[in-house]
Amino acid sequence: MIAYTQRCVVAPPDTRIALHAAELHRQRRLATADAVVYASALENYAELLTCDTHFDGLPAVVFVPKHT
Repeated sequence: MIAYTQRCVVAPPDTRIALHAAELHRQRRLATADAVVYASALENYAELLTCDTHFDGLPAVVFVPKHT
């Protein structure tokens, strides 16, 4: 996990990301916030590291299950 966080990029939202997020929201039925996060990763050619099950199985997503 630490190796991933050391390579993180902060991607400010822009029109391109907003339009892609709207498309993802409609096509994949993601919540608006999830669509913006996912679009930000895709538009920046990055993998999305998450433990949020909404993203499990999507391309360019590294899913880390929560341990209970």
